[in-house]
Amino acid sequence: MNSIADVRAQLDSAPMSRAQIVAVALTFVLSALDGYDVLSVTFAAPAITAAWGIGKAALGVVLSAGLIGMALGAIVLAPLADLYGRKTLVLVSLALMAPGMALCANAHSIGELALWRVVTGLGIGCCVAVINPIAAEFANARRRAFTVAIMAIGYPVGGVAGGLIAAVLMHHYGWPAVFMAGAMAAAVLLPIVALFLPESPGWLLSRRDAGALARVNAVLQRLGHGPLAMLPPHTTQARRGYALLFAADRLGTTAWITSVNVLFVLTVYYVLSWLPQMVADAGFAASSASVVAAVANLAGVASGLALGWLAQRGGLRWLTAGSIAGLGIAAILFGLTPASLPLLMLSGGICGFFLFGGATGLYATLATTFGDADRASGTGFVSGIGRVSSAIAPLIAGWLFATGFDRAQVSTAFGACSLAAGALLYFGWQRFRSP
Repeated sequence: MNSIADVRAQLDSAPMSRAQIVAVALTFVLSALDGYDVLSVTFAAPAITAAWGIGKAALGVVLSAGLIGMALGAIVLAPLADLYGRKTLVLVSLALMAPGMALCANAHSIGELALWRVVTGLGIGCCVAVINPIAAEFANARRRAFTVAIMAIGYPVGGVAGGLIAAVLMHHYGWPAVFMAGAMAAAVLLPIVALFLPESPGWLLSRRDAGALARVNAVLQRLGHGPLAMLPPHTTQARRGYALLFAADRLGTTAWITSVNVLFVLTVYYVLSWLPQMVADAGFAASSASVVAAVANLAGVASGLALGWLAQRGGLRWLTAGSIAGLGIAAILFGLTPASLPLLMLSGGICGFFLFGGATGLYATLATTFGDADRASGTGFVSGIGRVSSAIAPLIAGWLFATGFDRAQVSTAFGACSLAAGALLYFGWQRFRSP
């Protein structure tokens, strides 16, 4: 093969090997763990509120702490995957998440719990940003949108499992068990990832250190391709990572997709963080609140699969924009839903359907907006800045609730953010990327 592009073209055109399918499957499992770990504090929130006698403002601090850690993990740690490898940073992420969740289970105050949620969030934020490039880089061209969707729906699957597991664990063992379950899952995944996740061939081809050829050939053989006699000539990028993201010819695209994500996640994390508590505030038990959250995530699994399948046939623009705007409408309707458990389940399910459909579409958009030189950095930056707004969302919602605004008013305010995000994505698509 004459160039790195030739190697990538061969991987793009060939059927996906068993090792590639395993790699994508691992991104799904890691995404599910991320979904469980992120939402674990929302599942436990009603029980923590009752056990510690805290108000909504204090609860908002706890909900936001993990999101702040996720922002730092995505912005600071995830770009290191462009330097040290995708697999290495996944292992670092798990090494932060396992003890972080265990320490959350042993927290005795709001301050302690918030601190350990930040530590856990560092791992989650890095992992979420890195597994998106992994899913894209191990897929062939035909299946890329679908494999990214498979990765993305792991998150609501983790939420479904988390809601059901949390309901059982809190009933029998109390809220600390919710966090211990996440710690144990991360600890189990560490050796599995170390053994079964190959390093990205695209990243390895960019290396020129001792043993680079042997490492490339080992991965190519694992993926069912013949070895290289020598490394293809390396084309040096004048700009990489953040330097490429903020170059004059890319700045508009970076600002556009970042703005869409910021507005969207304001609504996303309002719904994800406060939905169980709003159900509990409507007069239902904490276990019932967790079941409503699980229903929302289950609906998200269906929408993620549907969007990924449809995106293979084109229409990513309107599918993603429509899902994002749909979340805005659904959030407003959830705020207006009366205090009936079946109706709240239905309304929450509609929120979950559009929420995770929009998230899946955005992941696919990110994977095709950035290139090999800046994919981890670009995904990390966009998701990291999004995490900042996601950390602000629970705080603002908590403050609004504490000052007397009701569920309908707060839901309308946050729903409007997602409506704006859908419009910005749709009308900016042709200007900032190929139709």
